[in-house]
Amino acid sequence: MTARNYDTILTVADATGFVSGNAIVGVTSATVGFIANVNTTAKQLKVKLNNVKQEFHDSETITSNSVVISGTANGILNTLTVPFQANVRASETTTATTTIASQAPSPFIAEKNAFTQNPIVRLYEIYYPGEWFPTTPEGNPTGDGEGLSWPTNFPLKFADVAGDLVSDLQYNVTYNGESYIPFPVNLTSISQATDGQINELTLTVFNVDNIISALVEDPYIVGNNTSNACVANVNGVPCHGIDPRTINFTPAQVGNVGEIAFDTLTRARGNGLAYSAEVVSLYGKSNASFTKDQTESVNGTWRSLKNDSRDLVGGVVNIKTTFSNFLDVWPEHSSVKYITANVVEVYNAMPYRVGDSVRSSKGSTSATIQTIEENRFLFLTNELESNTNIGDDIFIINADADAESYIEDNFKVDQLESLDTTTADFNLVTWLQYFKQVTPRRKYYKNTCQWQYKGEECQYPGPAGGTIPGTDLTANTNPIAADNTTASGPEGDICGKNILACTIRNNSIHFGGFPATGRTIPKQ
Repeated sequence: MTARNYDTILTVADATGFVSGNAIVGVTSATVGFIANVNTTAKQLKVKLNNVKQEFHDSETITSNSVVISGTANGILNTLTVPFQANVRASETTTATTTIASQAPSPFIAEKNAFTQNPIVRLYEIYYPGEWFPTTPEGNPTGDGEGLSWPTNFPLKFADVAGDLVSDLQYNVTYNGESYIPFPVNLTSISQATDGQINELTLTVFNVDNIISALVEDPYIVGNNTSNACVANVNGVPCHGIDPRTINFTPAQVGNVGEIAFDTLTRARGNGLAYSAEVVSLYGKSNASFTKDQTESVNGTWRSLKNDSRDLVGGVVNIKTTFSNFLDVWPEHSSVKYITANVVEVYNAMPYRVGDSVRSSKGSTSATIQTIEENRFLFLTNELESNTNIGDDIFIINADADAESYIEDNFKVDQLESLDTTTADFNLVTWLQYFKQVTPRRKYYKNTCQWQYKGEECQYPGPAGGTIPGTDLTANTNPIAADNTTASGPEGDICGKNILACTIRNNSIHFGGFPATGRTIPKQ
């Protein structure tokens, strides 16, 4: 389902004490929202509404509360030898309160509802099939990826600018500091059926230069090095499956004696796989994983995993939808033909306007265009980076860039529908559809128990007797038939799946129906 980042901007009397992630409540309107961002200087709160049909009132008071947890119930760190004991909720306290001075819709909503709009931009991130999504806060693959190779090309990042042609592949699409490759991509519309089912989508990616073919047909996209791979610190966090020739650490720096990181690196160093700047240069990055060819080049053992991830089946597709006026820089740009001091000659000055702030692809030093002459000479207020050279791009800095103005959807690749020299079609489904889950997991039946008799939820000990868990009651020692009469023997002890069957057994506390609901049979 589509996720909104935030809906409204509240300008308040005082933003002190409000914290991103906490809830706020309108005292008069009873509107509830979650704080996405706090700007104490501008006295503004960006809020995602819990219900978009509710709105805050101007001048009303809003509060933000937090729960106080008692530390007496579990005051020590839980370990394997100390059973878990829940903390006790002591009270609820107001952490911040203020009044609303004014409110405005989020820039995304305002742009969406405008009479004329800037081009829609869809940003696609395709993640490696497996445990690679989402990433950790440090940018590393998550959790259970021990032993897996680390494909350096994931996630794939594509951008589709609505209304623009394939000839605009030289666009620069940068959002929130992340660069996306302009690429011909098409996605069928997202719709929801009357029963709540989300339709299956078709993602069409143009197979330019057989890029997609090479990716989905690679038989060695999954696997691991079972003999030479090590543990390395990547972005400050230990990751598995790393080529030791790209680890510029000593074993002592990686871990302690007896730890996996220390031991694997020690063993690799003993096998002669020392750090190599040449290998790092070949990879293009340090702390990189082995590929199949690189594994075999150092006499390592490569094991293909049983789950074939070719065709990207199981991969996650993250889609952010925004508008071009929220990007970091404007997509259109030209490159340097000649540069001297604060004068830059570009191949085409068409994208640029007097007053634009620009920077080169070499860095962040900005300058303002004072004049444009002969449709190719840009006269700037100051010089750009000294290493700016012929061929470097000159980008227009977007003063209205907003890294929080987007909506987001997540899907999983269910299958590769078709592949030819022109396009690749992927079938996308929701997470629930991919894992064959049905919602709701339980339905509200008035007098029908949904538990397995004597199962984990039922907990009935049977006619052999015993105490009913959670009570001081004793189980009925008589076997009970399906019609709730006394059975002739233990083999006749069958639950009738209704509240009477539970009551006779003294087990009504564990009844799996909902007696307080309305009609047993819905009204037609």
